[in-house]
Amino acid sequence: MKTKAICCLLTLFLVMCHCVKAQEKLTIHVVNEPLISVLHLIEKQAGVLFAYRNEVIDVHDRITIHWDNVPLKTILDVIFPSSLYELRFIGKQIVILKKQAPVPVTPPPHIIDITPVVITALGISRQQRSLGYAYADLGPQTFTINPVSALSGKVSGLNITPVNSGVGGSAKVTLRGLKIIGGDNTPMFVIDGIPVNNSSPGQADKYGGYDLGDGTSIINPDEIASISILKGGSASALYGSRAANGVIIITTKKGNKGVSVEYTANMLVEKLNNSYDFQHEYGSGQDGFLPKDVSTARVDAQKSWGPKMSKDSTVVIWDGRKVPYVNASNAISKFFRKGLTLTNSVSLSTGTDKAQLRATYTNVRNNDIIPRSKLDRHHISLRGTAKLSSKLILDAKGTYLSEDVFNRPALSDNPNNIGYVLSGIAPNIDINWLKKYKDSAGDYINWNNNAYQVNPYWAINEQPNNSTQRRFNGFLLLKYQLWPGLYIQGRTGTDYSRFSFTEFMQYSTPYYTTGGIVLLHRNLQETNSDLLVNYHKKWDRFSLEINVGTNRMDYTEDVRNITGRDMKTRGVKKLNNFETQLSSHQLYRKRINSVYGGVTIGYDAFLYLDLTGRNDWSSTLSAGHNAYFYPSASASFVFSSLLPSNAILSFGKLRASIAQTGTDAIAPYQTALTYATNPDIPSVGGYLIGGVATDKVPYENLKPSISRSYETGLNMVFFDNRINLDLTWYHSNTRNQILNAPISPTSGYTSAVINSGDVSNEGVEISLGGRPICNKDFKWQVNANFARNRNKIISLSSLVSDYYTLASARWGNASIIAKAGSTYGMITGKKFLRDENGQMVLDANYLPQYTSTDYNLGSTQYNWIGGITNTFTYRRWSCAVLLDIKQGGKIFSMTNLLAYQNGQQKGTLEGREGWARSEKERIAAGVSSADWTPTGGLRVKGVKIVGLNRPQYEQVDRYVNPETYWTRVTENIPEPFVYDAGMVKIRELTLGYRILKEVSVSVIARNLLTLSKHVPNIDPESSYNSGDGQGFEYGSLPTRRAYGITLHAKF
Repeated sequence: MKTKAICCLLTLFLVMCHCVKAQEKLTIHVVNEPLISVLHLIEKQAGVLFAYRNEVIDVHDRITIHWDNVPLKTILDVIFPSSLYELRFIGKQIVILKKQAPVPVTPPPHIIDITPVVITALGISRQQRSLGYAYADLGPQTFTINPVSALSGKVSGLNITPVNSGVGGSAKVTLRGLKIIGGDNTPMFVIDGIPVNNSSPGQADKYGGYDLGDGTSIINPDEIASISILKGGSASALYGSRAANGVIIITTKKGNKGVSVEYTANMLVEKLNNSYDFQHEYGSGQDGFLPKDVSTARVDAQKSWGPKMSKDSTVVIWDGRKVPYVNASNAISKFFRKGLTLTNSVSLSTGTDKAQLRATYTNVRNNDIIPRSKLDRHHISLRGTAKLSSKLILDAKGTYLSEDVFNRPALSDNPNNIGYVLSGIAPNIDINWLKKYKDSAGDYINWNNNAYQVNPYWAINEQPNNSTQRRFNGFLLLKYQLWPGLYIQGRTGTDYSRFSFTEFMQYSTPYYTTGGIVLLHRNLQETNSDLLVNYHKKWDRFSLEINVGTNRMDYTEDVRNITGRDMKTRGVKKLNNFETQLSSHQLYRKRINSVYGGVTIGYDAFLYLDLTGRNDWSSTLSAGHNAYFYPSASASFVFSSLLPSNAILSFGKLRASIAQTGTDAIAPYQTALTYATNPDIPSVGGYLIGGVATDKVPYENLKPSISRSYETGLNMVFFDNRINLDLTWYHSNTRNQILNAPISPTSGYTSAVINSGDVSNEGVEISLGGRPICNKDFKWQVNANFARNRNKIISLSSLVSDYYTLASARWGNASIIAKAGSTYGMITGKKFLRDENGQMVLDANYLPQYTSTDYNLGSTQYNWIGGITNTFTYRRWSCAVLLDIKQGGKIFSMTNLLAYQNGQQKGTLEGREGWARSEKERIAAGVSSADWTPTGGLRVKGVKIVGLNRPQYEQVDRYVNPETYWTRVTENIPEPFVYDAGMVKIRELTLGYRILKEVSVSVIARNLLTLSKHVPNIDPESSYNSGDGQGFEYGSLPTRRAYGITLHAKF
């Protein structure tokens, strides 16, 4: 009911307010209108007042203009050139004066078109009105360590889910749904025209691991000038196979004429947003009894099935002490600390008319809320632009990143997972008792008899991990103007990273008693070189633009894994301190050669046709199947240009597009057998034994995966830019999916690489805008977006059987699958067995039975996502609030499953007192459990099967032990622990004040409040990786909120 009310209010808010472009920009479209009408329109939109004498300008001169989101200053400079006019600003009044000059004053041009250009595929600049596909353009974002996460809720169709993995973590990013089964659904990232590798060196799976971040760490938020998002196939087709899932284009700042210095300082304080909402009435023990001795105390430290806590009782704990049997208030929150992030960034810009230079240094230091977890990041960038001659332009940039992360939190089933351990501690256990985690010899103190749930203080102090990343990203561009309207451009860029990760296991660690070390070294380089020829020309009403180019992408990845076992000297974290050393080495190389071209034809600035084509040749596919073609066509019709100017419709455009894109979504060397040495097999004569290096059957006839998409849209602006509307419908089909199909191990392989599957995505996107209030001192803007995507697996190959498993849960026997006829990412598992009337079927012990087959428990994909941003401006003050909304979808929470199993969940309270009373009565009566009918406990109702020859259902109403009941349920039935993943969050709140023209201060809050959610104890967005495990939650860390302050100054 609460969620429905919130959604109704938000819907009403959207209808009343809509969303708006930036207030400093104006949108005006008029045809053959007098200049005085144009001035009146500017006055309405900008809140200014013009003052002039009649002899200064001819207000009756008729003009045609097309302005889309153009700054007021730019408009005034075009209408009133500084060579002819002088503009004086007095408050909100603009006085127009004529300069005393020998040249005659001429009226403004009869056709003024200063429609802003936007950056599209391959860095090509295009007018917004000419685009026949959906496009989103954003400015610099509020600071976060991961700048991509700051986009959440701001763009229709863009779904960003941060992995709840602590410092230096990654985020899952998708555009318009999931298209590739079991593969990478992340859009392509491009910085200043150069593709950036966004893969992760490592992710957790159901057995544990770490989130080692992703490629977005190279992005410096302080250097972002704009972010452009290309959603559909037509928008991204020119980028080829890398752009099958859309493109996010980031343009960074350049140097300017003159000398200027920018300084930005930011401080963010993080604290727990909420902790687990568990029961605090019953403590450690089993079957209602306290642990009897040290041995049982260790077993029961993470069992909360003991008796009711009382200040008059004591309980023995793992070290033999007897302590009061009372609730340890906020025991879990005591483990964490306040996090702190400090960012300092300084930029120097200098230049002349012919050359400009910008240098930036940024340092980010983060101490996480987890003790001893921290990050230190340094960004250094240098960008220079120069006009070497009247025809030759140079643009070059280099960015260097140095990043060190210490003690990333372990995830999922990793024994060092702090979230997993803390969520299982009985409520009478004080977390401070665990600070004594080792004895006088330095050995681990056993506190819970579970080798795979390590004392969290041992984990952070004795089991450190650390990672280092050194990365360089840069490009060199030369552009030569052959003659007016024709230029040739050459560009080469590289993205190189060197990543190392070390995990240390101390001597006496329960799951690694002799100690160990794990090393990962990953060197990655991607180089892109392209050549582009551009021709553009206008004839009367026609315009023509032609682009032809070629590209080469070379990719190299060198991965080395080393494991050391059997420590020689305690605590020495060097590989040579281990007796046994095992290593593996993988080297991957890939090349894609491409040619592409595009032509844009325009008529009278209202009708445009855009045709593109690209052909890729990939080295990962076999000859004869490694070439694939991406054509696209789009059209834009600005119908408002054909209509008389009116007070209602300011601008209107229809657009449509069709495109084909594809991908070679496969690692290198999958189409042929590969061989390698095996260090685990003893050498013969000093030579290592070799063998087949893959467990996958290669398929030399593998084809690229192809996606065909369609899109239509409508853009409209009403009432002099008071209301904006953008509607989009799209549909796509992705065929020839490249999958690893499981096969019988008796073949010598475990899987085969095949083409299989057809996935469809269809949806609508809506952006609405409006200015409810706009006057001299106060402005209110609202931005809102909505996206709904419907996904379906159309077909799968017979080799894949009935479904394809995307991920399996560690507990509860649940899976996430892709099944023909169903939604991508369906959670499946056992359900309660019920009769035809829906009654629960119980066994001989009156415990629930479960189905023999798996059932659909819900889709992991949201029904719809959206966001609302309110911005208020009062003189020098500004305030912005972002609501991030995600509705529908399911999440399987293993944290809650284990909390029911161990007795921490509030839902386990029912029947405890009654069962304890019944057991006392039974013991007093001297009756065995088998002969006793319980007089209290958890009441279960259902049916029981009776009879052998002709079994029938018999009604049952019986008390059972709550501990036994929940143990049965949590072992095999995931159904009760699948929750609605919908939520509404106040994602971002900023309050700013402009002290001087170029000096401002802002107060920031992120993840301030969750207004609505349906899953207890955890964040609905929680996950342990950014892959197909989305939808599974296990041992996630408590959510956090951040508060901070930012100071920005420019001199």
